[in-house]
This record gives sequence, structure tokens and C-alpha cells, in this order.
Amino acid sequence: MFCITYSKKVFISSLAGLFIISVFLAEAPAAARAKLWPRMCASCHDGETALSKEALREKYPTVEVFTAAVMDKGARCMNILRNDRKLIKKIANEIGIKDSEEK
Repeated sequence: MFCITYSKKVFISSLAGLFIISVFLAEAPAAARAKLWPRMCASCHDGETALSKEALREKYPTVEVFTAAVMDKGARCMNILRNDRKLIKKIANEIGIKDSEEK
């Protein structure tokens, strides 16, 4: 009797754990698709504290130039991005900076 009751509890606990894990995994792709600019950049890049997204588009003609500027010249508050070229490029694309100069 004890063995059967214990097995049911373990089984139910395992199912509950799997359900919780599946909920977190289901949310992961949505987080990956979320826009980075509003979450990470827009609060400072408002045109007063730092350049607005429009000013950044005017100043940096290509993603490569923008990426180099962030990695080499960015302020201390930009240190979180310095070693993540892929993230910088994603942000550049979000704000409308072109991948390369059009000929």
C-alpha cells in the first residue's frame, strides 16, 4: 500500500515538474523574438540623455560602422554590449540602419 501511494506521488510530482518546465520552454522563443531597442536602449536614447534612434540612423550609415562605434567608442554604460557583435547588429537592424551602403 505504501509503495503504491509513494509511486503515485512521485509520478504526479514528475508530471507537475514537466509541466512547469514546458511552460518556461514555450516562452523562450517569444523572448528571443522580442525587440531589444525598447527594452534595452530607448530609455537613454531619447534625444536628451543620448542620441535618439533617428539621430543614430543619420550618424551611422551602415551596421558595420555602428557596430564599430559601439564596440570602440561607446560610453561606459554601453559596456554590456561591447563583446556581443551579434546583439549590436540586431539592434542596428531594429532601428533601421542599413546592412551595407547601397551603390
